[in-house]
Amino acid sequence: MKITPFFLFTVFSGAFVYADGSWPQWRGPNRDGSSKASTKLANSWPETGPKLLWESEHIPSGDDGGFGSVVATEDRAYLSLVWHRDVPTPTRTVDNPALRKIGARRTNLPKELIDKMEQVRVKLSPRLRGSKLDEWSQEWVKENLDAKQKLLYGDYVISRFKKGPLAFPIDATNKLYEIKDKVFPDENSFVAWLDEQKFEAAVRDRVIESVPPTKKVADDVIVAMDLKTGTTLWKSSLEGTPSGRTSSATPCVANGRVYALGSSRIFCVDAKTGKPVWDVKVNSSGGASSVLVEGNKVVVLANHLIAHDAKTGDKLWENNDVSGKSASPVLWHPGEKPMVVCNSKNTAIGIDLSTGNTLWEKPAGGSSTPVASGEYLVVHGKDEKAGIVCYRWTEKGIKEFWTYPKVTRRSDSSPIVKGNHIFLFGAEMRLCLDLKTGKVLHKETGKHDISSPIFADGKIFAYEIKGSFLDMVKADPNDFTELGKTKVQALRCSSPAIVGNKLLVRMVDRIACYDLGE
Repeated sequence: MKITPFFLFTVFSGAFVYADGSWPQWRGPNRDGSSKASTKLANSWPETGPKLLWESEHIPSGDDGGFGSVVATEDRAYLSLVWHRDVPTPTRTVDNPALRKIGARRTNLPKELIDKMEQVRVKLSPRLRGSKLDEWSQEWVKENLDAKQKLLYGDYVISRFKKGPLAFPIDATNKLYEIKDKVFPDENSFVAWLDEQKFEAAVRDRVIESVPPTKKVADDVIVAMDLKTGTTLWKSSLEGTPSGRTSSATPCVANGRVYALGSSRIFCVDAKTGKPVWDVKVNSSGGASSVLVEGNKVVVLANHLIAHDAKTGDKLWENNDVSGKSASPVLWHPGEKPMVVCNSKNTAIGIDLSTGNTLWEKPAGGSSTPVASGEYLVVHGKDEKAGIVCYRWTEKGIKEFWTYPKVTRRSDSSPIVKGNHIFLFGAEMRLCLDLKTGKVLHKETGKHDISSPIFADGKIFAYEIKGSFLDMVKADPNDFTELGKTKVQALRCSSPAIVGNKLLVRMVDRIACYDLGE
């Protein structure tokens, strides 16, 4: 099958210029959440939502496949994941998937607040249910949690009230976390430990039922699908290591190849056939950083920021100032030399693309991807004093231009910059700021969180309420008119991709393609 060329090499910058109809990497052709296509999209949807064109075969997610997003060229869609499967074992382990199945979750809420929450929960009247329980729970959260606690743990508190007497006990949760990931040699030894804890019978049985007689094994996989039909064209697989939902990287298509971060490797396959080209181990397990391909370099955050040769996989440099496994790097070229910018733990760091040397370090941090726009760099940071921060490149170097302090979470959405406007759909709000001044042009409540929105044809497409809905909003800096809203049940922490008039959405167990055309 012949593949339509989807990139050109420019001699001026060493960057790849992608065709208008492609979405070849995390956050699109310019890594900024925006489509370059001139395709006209519908300004409204029927009551049933946009037309579903196709669905792929089964593809796992979450604990069995992470939360990576789809990319696409003009004729193919690609997804990389660490594909887990269960195999029998005599051992028993209380790991993260088991804890989630049990419903055991720990928080950083103060003990006094947790005790108060639990005292109220156990005394709730069974007559308080439905919408009345929802309203009561939200009011309790509003009265008892501060803004940061509400953002991070409001849903958790409300869920415990809704579960009532069926909520898993806090003291049992703490005991299970004490032996988290401990491997018991067999079921008898595990049950003996449970009996020592003197759990109530229902709690004991619930734990036993949720800890399976299996263990995880995994492969590092890239799947290629026909963009017209969703048919799987090939599936490239290498033996990997179990890494759970933390492996959530998005691949990059360039040079006629697909580059991806696996469970503990960075690897490259032929985009047409899926045949492995090179495979290099990295000193990291379970990364969510999405690879950046620029010129002859493949850059990714795997404990530290590293660059590999795009042709051979040889390591070119490593920068130890940038740490983490979740943030994705972006290219910024405001001066004579291109630089890579990536969020680290508490700062954003600029690195010389050629040498890997640190050029500057400024407040920001977290998992959000910065957006480069000419001489400006916009970062949604974990540092709450910075919040959304705009840096500007001058002849004397980088300087802080303005900040918009805000409450944030460990992981949050990435902004969109269009012209002189910054759009952020995340942290439970819709926000538009002026790029040159930081002035708030419009702000309203919106149930958006980790997933990053995308921009096409003057519209913003974003998931809402943990991926339950897809919203189409007019990108008007003064008024976010909602043009369409449809139920999709997308994978919460992934982000959509758009190729021409086709919208690619990762579901819990498959990929879906919708027609957004007029």
